[in-house]
Amino acid sequence: MAQITQANMQSADIIVSTGSGAASAVIRTGSQSRYSHAALYIGDGKIIEAIGEGVVRQTLESALSDDTLAVVYRRKNLTAGQAGLVIRYVSAQVGKSYDYAGVAGASKYTAGGFLMRLISIPLGVIQDVGELINTISPESSFFCSELVLRAFEQANAPITFKPATISNPSDIPGSHQVQYIGHLKNG
Repeated sequence: MAQITQANMQSADIIVSTGSGAASAVIRTGSQSRYSHAALYIGDGKIIEAIGEGVVRQTLESALSDDTLAVVYRRKNLTAGQAGLVIRYVSAQVGKSYDYAGVAGASKYTAGGFLMRLISIPLGVIQDVGELINTISPESSFFCSELVLRAFEQANAPITFKPATISNPSDIPGSHQVQYIGHLKNG
């Protein structure tokens, strides 16, 4: 694994990460993944991400402060024009709400979410309602991987075959459309 710094990064690079908190552990367990978060590097030491407070722009250093693992991926064959569209799209989303309903809806497509659905009918209903809300109004709010993947969809450079609205952070490194750049933090 290659250790990199911000100097090795380009605008529109994707950071998938893992935090040390309980929410990160729940996401990783439910998705059976090493990763619980995704963010987009926009250049000049800044990222845009969807977190509990909503879609925010902050420094890379601040965004990674609680992370134990952070890995950078780059969309293969992304043109400068497409990278610009990705950055413009995420920049226009800053200030929007976090998509809690979308997260609930997307969770049913993970192994953990499927298991929750089998155990509890009310949780299954919550997942279905969350997915419906996100389908009706997909750009009113965002969860982390949804924001990142929708930006690439909008630039006509999709990363996955499934819709951003049912994504999770592990879909990004699992895609044949991205290449590994390196580790910002090794975990």
